[in-house]
Amino acid sequence: MTNPANAFQPAIDALEKDYADLERQANGLLQSINLLREKAGLPPHPGGWNPAGVAGAAHAAGAPAMKLHSDSFTGKKLGAAAREYLEMRKRSGGDAPATSREIFDALKEGGFVSGAKDDATAMVVLRTMLRKNTTMFAKLQNGKYGLRAWYPNLKPSKEASGDAAEDEGAEETGGANDSEAAAPKQSAAS
Repeated sequence: MTNPANAFQPAIDALEKDYADLERQANGLLQSINLLREKAGLPPHPGGWNPAGVAGAAHAAGAPAMKLHSDSFTGKKLGAAAREYLEMRKRSGGDAPATSREIFDALKEGGFVSGAKDDATAMVVLRTMLRKNTTMFAKLQNGKYGLRAWYPNLKPSKEASGDAAEDEGAEETGGANDSEAAAPKQSAAS
């Protein structure tokens, strides 16, 4: 018998892609608006669309746009690539923490190659790595992830005490072993 969740996955993937495309378009429009407002001596556009794109968030907030090259994350392990992306966001002066979707899209745009069979599985692997690697990443109350080093006064999560040994391994394995581990769990549910 087919798992009902798997039957909807192609539609979910298509809608998420459409959403990301529209988000990029909106971010582009907001960048243009804010560029014109800046030239006119006006403050950035108040309220409206909440920019969450890769380069758009930093620029819309008045900071310089972050430049991702198509090979920024090529050959890197998942944990290292995610950490580097978050550091890039911080250096750009924009909103440094990011959602798992923002991280995923940026890594993909930057040439990261996941060992997962599809994007949905790769997202699961990324979310798992971010959640379990509490020595490197911190999940904030708004659902975004930042680097633990940015929040020295943040109390360790309840999972952190039991997962400390696993966390160190999550950084080392990167993505290849994680995706292989995630794939059997998903197929077992089918």
